[in-house]
Amino acid sequence: GRYIYFLSRDGWVSKFDVFNLVWVAEIRAGINARNLAVSHDGRYVMIANYLPHTLVLLDAKDLTPIKVIEAKDSEGNSSRVSAVYTADPRSSFIAAMKDIPEVWEINYEDDPPVGFGKWVHDYRPDSGEETEKERFPIRKLRLKGILDDFFLTQEYDQIIGSTRGGGAQVVDLDLGRAVAKVDLPGLPHLSSAITWPRNGTTVLATPNIRKPEVTVVDTKTWKVIKRIPTQGPGFFMRSHEKTPYAWTDVFFGPNRDLMHVIDKQTLEIVETLKPAPGKTSAHVEFTKDGKYALVSIWDMDGAIVVYDARTLKEVKRIPMKKPSGKYNVHNKLTRSAGTSH
Repeated sequence: GRYIYFLSRDGWVSKFDVFNLVWVAEIRAGINARNLAVSHDGRYVMIANYLPHTLVLLDAKDLTPIKVIEAKDSEGNSSRVSAVYTADPRSSFIAAMKDIPEVWEINYEDDPPVGFGKWVHDYRPDSGEETEKERFPIRKLRLKGILDDFFLTQEYDQIIGSTRGGGAQVVDLDLGRAVAKVDLPGLPHLSSAITWPRNGTTVLATPNIRKPEVTVVDTKTWKVIKRIPTQGPGFFMRSHEKTPYAWTDVFFGPNRDLMHVIDKQTLEIVETLKPAPGKTSAHVEFTKDGKYALVSIWDMDGAIVVYDARTLKEVKRIPMKKPSGKYNVHNKLTRSAGTSH
């Protein structure tokens, strides 16, 4: 938790030392960049680019380039990269392509699995099929549709991604193919989805950029349990293991100053907060212990508003110029189900 990596939309990657409050390194990895992911061991940083059509692997120590991976399919068609995320238990980066129907898994182990990303009859060392191992091998999973956004399950064995034609599909990373379709119309913002236990199963809840609703899905059956009407399309959603509530904003439309609080068991909105009338309320983040929820007021005359996560009462307001994201280091490193990771 000592270093933070920043990425600007125009491709600049910066490393900041939190302990000494100094910038450590900076490099430009693209012209139009989407996001970055850091390997679970802290050794690598992967950048997803729209322009050029590449994934760029950097040494996390000093941001030295290690490898530039062209985003192309087997026929040479190039693609923008929608997003890249770290799958900690798999020691891999997972990337979705924007213009070709593929999801890639890029292994970053020093000793990657035999045959990773290649077709072999037998993985046993004595099979005679063992090939020379390459660093950062890629498995390219061919899908039936393009994924615009995706969410990794807590077990990191499946992803659910929104498709361009509407709806979503579930891809099993071990099987290497889609295993289910999910009825998610509009444009669910799955990279902001969260999960929690309910009635003996794990449910997933996602805001929707185009529809005024939060959709709750059973991750065992991948069936929709409930569609919760909201006051407008939303962008961010958050919760914590120690709170009974899930928070979601109304980021788009005339009601963007509202924040809905949803009971995770009844799936009902129990409170609608208005932290700053007329100003956009967005991006909730919880403290390590789940006692407080922090809300950003996206305005030049904005603030970080701190709420008691149990009583839903305001505790403190910190003036700030258009604050955006807030990320709790502990919640991220422990892969809290209430936050994106």
